[in-house]
Amino acid sequence: MKNVIYNILFLSLLMIAIPLHAQNGKCNILLDNVIKEYDNSKGVSANFNISSESNGYVSEISGNIFLNGNRFAFTTDEMECGYDGETLWSYIKNNKEINLSLPEEDEIININPYLLLKNYNSRFKCSFAGKNGDLETILLTPKNDADNIQSVKVSINSKLLYPTRIEVVNKDSSKIVIKVTNYNSRINVDNSKFIFDKKKLE
Repeated sequence: MKNVIYNILFLSLLMIAIPLHAQNGKCNILLDNVIKEYDNSKGVSANFNISSESNGYVSEISGNIFLNGNRFAFTTDEMECGYDGETLWSYIKNNKEINLSLPEEDEIININPYLLLKNYNSRFKCSFAGKNGDLETILLTPKNDADNIQSVKVSINSKLLYPTRIEVVNKDSSKIVIKVTNYNSRINVDNSKFIFDKKKLE
């Protein structure tokens, strides 16, 4: 379950910090504006809904997330998870189980959206896929044929500059669709938001 949710984080934040450069003019401009919007914020909050389909099995999960720089914290019905820049923690609500770790960069790079996206340019090609009103769509395709992902399609609100829908199709025909709502980049997210609240264990 934790790996699924970590992947949700990665995919839900796909457009926040992708440092793509001059791969496609229109795509590049749109992504640069999204990045600038995030960089100029003092924190971001959003709600997400993720549906995944694999081998005929469909699952769905919803929650909310806060971000600031490379730190994040999110909540779903089953668990809470956060990273304060040093400590990674997860809290399972039904049995009050807490897991804490001090991961090395090579460990956390697979679950920390910020670190993953830092080198995203080396993995994907970007192209502009169309526009419908304020929604503009970009398509990301792997540069490496051995990549498990077949394609990533992202719809971006070009007026408010955030991703509203992300669809990931894998080569095994499994699919994940992420919908982002209530995106707010006009808030101040205090660092305490990313630190585990020990009172939950009382």
